[in-house]
Amino acid sequence: MLIGLDEYPFHQIAESFAGAATGDPSWNDGHYVGVADHAGRVCLTASLRLYPNNDVMDGFVCLRHGGRQYNLRVSRRLRPELDMLRVGPLAIEIVEPLREFRLTLGSNELGIALDLLCRSTTPPSRSPVETTRVDGRLVSERTTYELTGTCSGTVEVAGERYELVRGSADFFRNHSWGMHPGRGGPRPYAAPGAAKRRVPGVRQWVLFNMPDHGGHFFEDPSGRRASGRGVIMLADRLVEVTGVEHDLTFYDGGRRLSGGSFALTDAEGGHREYRIDDLGWIYCQGGGYFGGWDDGLGQGVYRGDDYLEGEVWDVSHPTVIVDAAGNERTFDHDWAESFVRLTGPGGTGSAHYECVVIREGESWSG
Repeated sequence: MLIGLDEYPFHQIAESFAGAATGDPSWNDGHYVGVADHAGRVCLTASLRLYPNNDVMDGFVCLRHGGRQYNLRVSRRLRPELDMLRVGPLAIEIVEPLREFRLTLGSNELGIALDLLCRSTTPPSRSPVETTRVDGRLVSERTTYELTGTCSGTVEVAGERYELVRGSADFFRNHSWGMHPGRGGPRPYAAPGAAKRRVPGVRQWVLFNMPDHGGHFFEDPSGRRASGRGVIMLADRLVEVTGVEHDLTFYDGGRRLSGGSFALTDAEGGHREYRIDDLGWIYCQGGGYFGGWDDGLGQGVYRGDDYLEGEVWDVSHPTVIVDAAGNERTFDHDWAESFVRLTGPGGTGSAHYECVVIREGESWSG
């Protein structure tokens, strides 16, 4: 099978762009996007991701507004429109590679809509390929790059229409591809992996944007190879982060970020300090993570040629979710994506601040 991209002389294997170099069903490629409004009116996460070996493209939007989280999950057959970043009402358009993209969400049963133009003024930050083997068994092999910047456009939710403008709304984008555990469907005939215990501590994956710079850093007490890496993203260069300090505060229970501060030291001798003010959090389980689809099978599973599902949660409590039927639930992990307003060098910005408190003896199966 040939697609439009095959006209370009950029092939790396003896196959068209319709095929992958491996037959692993977890092989995937796609974009994860976060958006934050400095005023805290709305924040969201969204994704579009393709699974060539399962012939699936799926995605989601999780939108927070007024203490509620609106979850929309979409899926379709990947082929023949493999080179179209669109699933149902959700689409990403690459306007200018590595600079500008458009995120749109059209009419749907939840009554939410998006039309956002996101632009970066810094180079992207590429992470090295990270390969993980357990007892010789290849568990994951993937790479990423990250971009931050400003966005403008409209968000519609709960009968209201909000205008986002550059300077008071930011985006955070992660593009990753490779093999990723927990995606592409269950492995019913594979031996289960050895049980793992997470190392206690605070895991942080942070993407942020300020008026004159952006950046990201990652810390994981487990000692992953990627842990400890960070970058200050300037208009003309990337500067390595050499030190991270933080003084964080949490809501009652110690699980959800409420505020605090962090400071970054870089390879050029720069030292930047940022104050954190909470804007709200989003559970990506509403987008299908951790088996979050209605069928419990997770991301990358074929559910039909054109499929859509969703719901609305009350997420006003830091850790308790209330569904549409009034049932309360908590997840057996602390994973949530916090959005925060930052005050620091150059003025006011915002961050996608994934902050997970890993407790003593906690198991992890993702």
